Amino acid sequence: MACTIYNGIYADDSEVVKTRINKRAGREEFYVHYIGLNCRQNEWVDKTRLLLVKQEEEEEEEEEEEEEGEEEAAANEALQETSGSENQSVKLEDDEPEAKRIKVDPPGNSSVRVSDDLAEELTCPLCNELFKEPVVVKCGHNFCCGCLDKAWAGQDSFTCPACKEVINDKKFTNNRALANLVKKTARAFAVPAAVLTPAKSLAKEKPPVNCLVHDEKLKLFCKDDGDLSCVICRDSLKHTCHSFLPIMDAVCVYKTELSSIVTPLEDALKVAEQMAKNQNEKIGRHKTTMTEFREHIESEFQKMYKFMKEKEQKLLEKLQEEGESLLMEMEDNIAKIEENIKCIKQSIATTSEKLNDTDSVSFLTDIKMLLKKCQDQQKEALSFENTLIDRELNKETYKAQIQFPKFEDVRTTKDVPSAVPSTVPSTVKKPKQIWIFGNSLLECAARRAKASPFGQNLGFKQRDFTVCWMGKVIMRWCDLLTELSHTRSLLGTPCAVVFHLGIHDLERSSFFNLISSVRRDFAHLSVEYPDTKFVWSDVLPKKHWKTTVEKKRKNFNVIVASIAQEHGFGVIPHKEIERRLNRKEQKPSRSIEHEDLDIFNNNIKNYLSKILM
Repeated sequence: MACTIYNGIYADDSEVVKTRINKRAGREEFYVHYIGLNCRQNEWVDKTRLLLVKQEEEEEEEEEEEEEGEEEAAANEALQETSGSENQSVKLEDDEPEAKRIKVDPPGNSSVRVSDDLAEELTCPLCNELFKEPVVVKCGHNFCCGCLDKAWAGQDSFTCPACKEVINDKKFTNNRALANLVKKTARAFAVPAAVLTPAKSLAKEKPPVNCLVHDEKLKLFCKDDGDLSCVICRDSLKHTCHSFLPIMDAVCVYKTELSSIVTPLEDALKVAEQMAKNQNEKIGRHKTTMTEFREHIESEFQKMYKFMKEKEQKLLEKLQEEGESLLMEMEDNIAKIEENIKCIKQSIATTSEKLNDTDSVSFLTDIKMLLKKCQDQQKEALSFENTLIDRELNKETYKAQIQFPKFEDVRTTKDVPSAVPSTVPSTVKKPKQIWIFGNSLLECAARRAKASPFGQNLGFKQRDFTVCWMGKVIMRWCDLLTELSHTRSLLGTPCAVVFHLGIHDLERSSFFNLISSVRRDFAHLSVEYPDTKFVWSDVLPKKHWKTTVEKKRKNFNVIVASIAQEHGFGVIPHKEIERRLNRKEQKPSRSIEHEDLDIFNNNIKNYLSKILM
């Protein structure tokens, strides 16, 4: 077929010898022979560069034979494309003058390429296998019926992987023609699995030996682009001013370069392997150390448990012995007192009977003996031996805080378990403790105090006082005594306690029961902690409280302050914070701010400084 090349370096007459599909570029290309030029200058060109010469109209062809069917024609065409041999040539159309024969690639090259194209057309895009019961969807692409059902399962729509069109209606038509073509094409090949496998599914595609553009043997290597090239590529505009090496020279150069890189890589590998070895050794030693430490801790605590269990047993035995002895003595005493009471009642009855006797002789008979008996009974009732036994068990021995010994003390005193060493030498002065109990406001106040200049210890020196913030998200008044007792068992008796409680109780508890609990607990604290200074902190208003709850809060603050003063407890009012919060009533936010927390902490700090310093 004659043509003219435009938009290229040649403008002579030329002929199209053969065509192909460039999969990489995704287009159809034509191999052009330039008439009058060297065959080495022939090249593959795009269709857009061809300008076909108009041919004279030919006589109408004879009527074609009856169509044998769409399926057989497609199968025959596929067989014709793949059954070519090394010596076979393809004839051009009869109406073209000077028909040329197409140069056929060696076996295993062109046939494989044609087979790849055919296999790709007969392969399902979803499973990458030959079609099984092929169906065509709305967009015109074909899929296996089973693959399409799986892809559509549980979805309202299906996106075609070929054209990305979204199909909402699950409608498709059986493609019987394609199914027959697959069967006939598969029977036509001796090894269907090898021939009909698409090129993209091969593990490794053999690189071409000819230039894809000029169909010349690849003999050069472009150092600038790193591509294999033919001699025509070297003179093309694409490789202008580029440096080339013969393939064998390039192999020697780059083998030498790779060899020079291998040695540093081997050195780096040795370093990395040694580092991995050292790290694994560290990991092994670390695991061993963890195991040793765990066993040591468990052993030490087992000793502590044994020591404390022996201490507990000794103390319980001592309590049982002293308690039983004192109980027996008091029971004997009550028996004597009851016997004395019985005798006195009998003497009183006899005396009353004597007094009512009207007969003088009878009255005076044994009167002296009765008087003496009554006097003896009176002396015996008032004697020292008949006094009340009011001795009690030693509170310091059985109810005081039990000191926890050190591990060293447990080891040195294992033979004398009853001895409880002091945890702190007598010469060291322990700092006094200040506890601050409350709800979530205390947590915010503690964080704010940490960021303030005076810190969480409220400006007190660590060697003199230690401030412990004990805020909980929800803490009710009924938790106060339990928390105090638990903390005392761990830390000892504090010198001062500040509690800010009642917020959650006002919302849920009866006001009368709450006041009764406060009165009872304050009386208990004054007796249980005689050396501790207790300080009550006013309850602050909350944003969501209604008028009734706010009124209860004010009454609660007044009554609790009065009860605290009755027992000698301190009271910290927060009037300034209340005024600040009340000024925010008309604003969207009435929550406590950093300035309010600073005032709250300062009020506590100033009051504690006044009563402790």
